[in-house]
Amino acid sequence: MPFWKKFINILFPVMLAALAGACARTGDGVRFGVREAAVADGVLSAQLDWQPSETLLDGLDHGIPLVFDIRLSAQAPGKLGLRAELATQRWRRELRYFPLTRQYQLRDPDAAHGGTQTRSYAVRALVIAALADLRLPLDPTLVAAAAQRYVLRIDLERDALPGALRLPALIDADWRLSTGNYAWQARPGTR
Repeated sequence: MPFWKKFINILFPVMLAALAGACARTGDGVRFGVREAAVADGVLSAQLDWQPSETLLDGLDHGIPLVFDIRLSAQAPGKLGLRAELATQRWRRELRYFPLTRQYQLRDPDAAHGGTQTRSYAVRALVIAALADLRLPLDPTLVAAAAQRYVLRIDLERDALPGALRLPALIDADWRLSTGNYAWQARPGTR
C-alpha cells in the first residue's frame, strides 16, 4: 500500500473523531469575553469573563503555556462611514504552571522596564483572576490619539502552543479562545 494511503487511513479516523467531538458539544455560553473596559489616565482597564474549559485547565496543569495576544486600537470616523485606525498597541500575557515548584505564573514577556515581568501564584484560580482583571499601561501615541472609540480584542495564540497540539487546536473549539472585538466610545478628557 502506498505511503499516502496509509497516512490517510490513520489520519482520517482521528480527524473524524475530533470533528465529531467538536460538533457534539453544546454551546455553554460565552466562556471568554470582555465584561467592561475603559481607557483613563494612561491605563487600559479591562475585566474579562473567562471560565476556562477542562481541556485548557488540563493542558495548563501539564505545563502547556497559554499565551494571549491583547490588542487595543484607537479609532475615529473615516470616509464613507468606515472607521480610521489612529493608533494600535499590543501586549502579550503568558500563563504557565511549573509542577516542581507548584507555582502558576503570569508573565509579561514585553515588559517595558528591562525584560520579563513575572508574578507567581500558588492557586490556579488566582492566576486566572489576575488575567481576568487587566491593568495595562498605554503607549503615549495611543493616549495622544484623538480617539472617538476604542476596540479591544484578546486571542489565545494557537501558534505558541507546542507542535503536537497545533493540529488539534485547529479543530477543538476549546483552543480557539477569542473575545472578538469589544468596542466602546471614548469619553472626552479621559486620556
